[in-house]
Amino acid sequence: MSAAPAPPGDTYPRCGNAFYCGVDAAAPCPCDSLTLTPELTAALRFQFRGCLCVACLAALQGGRDAV
Repeated sequence: MSAAPAPPGDTYPRCGNAFYCGVDAAAPCPCDSLTLTPELTAALRFQFRGCLCVACLAALQGGRDAV
């Protein structure tokens, strides 16, 4: 989601869960499995700094939660 992920030990800004970035892991990054609209992506970048967890992104993608 973000070009500059949060440092290890940080938390996600939306849900407060412990931060983990899988972009450099051997397996594909879970975020790559999601497709967000340009409008949602812009709203998230405006409201949050850094990455959101896959669970939050999936909920937002499905329209289950408001931004």
